[in-house]
This record gives sequence, structure tokens and C-alpha cells, in this order.
Amino acid sequence: MKHATNHRRAMTVVETIVAAAMLTGMLAVCLQMLGAVAARHRTTETRQLAIREAANLMERISAIPWDELSPETVDRVELSESASRRLTGAELTVDVAESTDPIEQRRITLSIRWKDRSGEFVRPVKLTAWRARR
Repeated sequence: MKHATNHRRAMTVVETIVAAAMLTGMLAVCLQMLGAVAARHRTTETRQLAIREAANLMERISAIPWDELSPETVDRVELSESASRRLTGAELTVDVAESTDPIEQRRITLSIRWKDRSGEFVRPVKLTAWRARR
């Protein structure tokens, strides 16, 4: 009977070691997933910030009177201080182009790009608006 008890105790130790190894493996996978989710969340928050900044800038540009709306005028438009701080290496491009249509209008194109943690530029946020002479 003593042999069966020792055998059962040995199995319990082996089972415990296997369970601990499985738990460690699952914990490692969970931590990797948590890190990936956190990185994706940061990426999404950064993109949303860039979208809000682009929308705010486009609104400011759209408020410029028609006669003053030119490439030289929009060259003075800059990113906000908070966006410049949070969007690493951010670059703002604004273009105003005259339309060749019978209706006198201008196409305003705005683009914001920035670098990710690896130092590579991410897909930019772009907005285009049309302004017609009233």
C-alpha cells in the first residue's frame, strides 16, 4: 500500500509541474496579446488625433475669405502645439488649386503624416474640400 501512495504522490508532482508549465505558457501568450492590443490602441488614438487635427485645420482654412485663399496663405497654417507634440515627426501639407470648371472654385487638399515608434512614416490622414466663389 505504501508503494501506491508514493506512486500517487510522484504523479501529483509531475501533474503540478505540467500544469505550471502550461500556465506559464498561457500567461506568456496572454501578455503578448495584451501588448499587441495596447500598441493597437495607441495607434488608433494617434490616428484619431491626426483626423481631429486635420478636420480643425480644414475648418480654419475654409474660413479664410475667398480672395485671400491661396497657396501662400495656407503655407502659414501649422499644426497645433499638442498635435506637434504627440505626432512624432509630423509633416503638414496643404495645397490650394484652381479649378478649370465653369464654376470658379478651389480644391483644398490637406495631408498630415507622422512617424511610428520604429521611425517609419505611417499612412497619412488626408482631407479634400472644395470652395466655390459666392
